[in-house]
Amino acid sequence: MNEEQQLMASMTRRILSDHCDTALLDQAEQGQYPEVLWSLLETQGLTSIGASEAFGGAGGSFCDALVVLRETGRYALPLPLAETIQGASLLSSLGAALPDGPIVIASGDFALNADHRLVGSASDVRFGRHAKTLLVVAQTGQRAVLCQLLASECEIEIGANLAGEPSDTVTIDQKVALAHQFPLSREAHQDIETRGAAVRSVMMAGALEEALSLTVGYALERRQFGKPIAKFQAVQQQLAVFATQVAASTRAAETLMVTESLSLLDVAIAKARIGEAAGLSAEIAHQVHGAIGYTKDHQLNHLTRRLWSWRDEFGHEGYWQECLGRKLLADTKANLWHQITAMG
Repeated sequence: MNEEQQLMASMTRRILSDHCDTALLDQAEQGQYPEVLWSLLETQGLTSIGASEAFGGAGGSFCDALVVLRETGRYALPLPLAETIQGASLLSSLGAALPDGPIVIASGDFALNADHRLVGSASDVRFGRHAKTLLVVAQTGQRAVLCQLLASECEIEIGANLAGEPSDTVTIDQKVALAHQFPLSREAHQDIETRGAAVRSVMMAGALEEALSLTVGYALERRQFGKPIAKFQAVQQQLAVFATQVAASTRAAETLMVTESLSLLDVAIAKARIGEAAGLSAEIAHQVHGAIGYTKDHQLNHLTRRLWSWRDEFGHEGYWQECLGRKLLADTKANLWHQITAMG
């Protein structure tokens, strides 16, 4: 990371360490929205980082935003910051002014007819109930179009994912003003999924780093047979595997942060590799912690439940492994080994 990104990471970490604790996470899971923390993040310009200043954003690149989002993964932030950053970046890239408040992209089955009426629904919309603006990708004929709507005018059925985060169903049947319709190229449409996968990748990497820190700390403190359990060879072996998985995840995530623009291959590698690490590492973390790690009073469960949820969002590792394989094999004239080593 460059110096500016390090400052952004430090500022985000400082804010979240002061305001995003286990008590706040529990309150959010019980339905209490952390409005004060959202206002603080908004005031600091973190909700629109990566969106052009010309359209009301805080500036910087989307890769800069990923630096901030890795920190939110460490603290299991119960706010739609990732969704808003992605939505703001998308609107900015289309030349649209940014609206106030949280922005959420609803991906589902939507159609926009000739009378400009948008009809359809989407399930598993994270933080749908807390959005002020909904962005919906709809088909109109052979084209894709992005529709911008007020969330208050849509029907939202409340739900939750494994992590206890809002995961709602959105149903829409209303007209959309022409000024709030933005044609999407094929590349821009694909970019929504790619950026979503990049966001979840860095958030998982942050959560894995924090889970490792908690697990090592617990192993050094927890005593059995007169000594810390970290002294036992079996536990040391588990921690070594855990650390290896986290190191690989951190490397894959940082690759996304230091580039000028996201590469589909880099995102595919990161989402697949970090997704694999999430499954194995969460298992080890709970094995080392024992029963206490599963309790609601312990910070670990907030991290691991999010890892299990984020792992499947925007494509699980099997999806991205297939995507990577197809991409590499598409060029029948190129040497596969040379393609792989060139990415290093």
